[in-house]
Amino acid sequence: MAFELFKKKYFSAGACTDPGLLRPDNQDAYRCCPGSGFFVVSDGMGGGEEGARASAMAVRELRKAAVAPLKELSRAVGFAYRANAAIAGFAAEHGLRGMGATLVGLLLSPFDPAAALLFSAGDSRCYRLRGGALTPLTRDHTVAEAMGVAEEKLARHLRGVLTNAAGCGAGFFVEERRLEIAAHDRYLICTDGIHRQLPESGMKEILSSADGADGKARALVAASLKYGGADNATAIVIEFGELPEITGEIRREEAECRDMPEEEESDDAVTPPTE
Repeated sequence: MAFELFKKKYFSAGACTDPGLLRPDNQDAYRCCPGSGFFVVSDGMGGGEEGARASAMAVRELRKAAVAPLKELSRAVGFAYRANAAIAGFAAEHGLRGMGATLVGLLLSPFDPAAALLFSAGDSRCYRLRGGALTPLTRDHTVAEAMGVAEEKLARHLRGVLTNAAGCGAGFFVEERRLEIAAHDRYLICTDGIHRQLPESGMKEILSSADGADGKARALVAASLKYGGADNATAIVIEFGELPEITGEIRREEAECRDMPEEEESDDAVTPPTE
């Protein structure tokens, strides 16, 4: 469905993914869908084909949340729990251990240019650049975070170990928060192949550059390779201009919209090589 608000093109988005320099395959997946205001990144776990399958299952299920407009954005989180059940069920059916996927997503309201929902599980992250300040908006679900210590303080085998991810079963949970979008905000959602490789100063420099959203996403991935490329790296950048007014057409569309989305794919998805 083409949303009246998104037709105003008050934001732009770009995405890039790379397997990195040390991994033979890419277990990251993403969707970058400006036409429906939906953006998600997922980092697969389980090794090789299982990790790639897990992240693909996660983004495919989550994409259903944006096929039709949602009056209540938080309903989108239900699709994350469906992804958890689907991955856990597949792993159990095929006797796979450790199969799962992180996720971080941003869903823009099709009726209010200042409203958005951020949701996450695992250690993929979202950052916001506003007024020259780079702020992390998500919390890692890792052993280090649970213990309140820096990763480097842990024994090597505990560094980067997740305490939560889609596919982990009954203990899975999603953190969500409402965001208030401001004019000229810039957002980055990324896997740990970006944020564990690049210092925040490097991310801020790239996000502050004059490049467009697509150029920024490519530059972030290129920088992760320059800093070692130790993991798959995926970045989506969304940058906003001036926020438009809410017109009568948008209000009418909101009044007519369904409470729940249709569960079918649209044709504006950007599909990474891992799918």
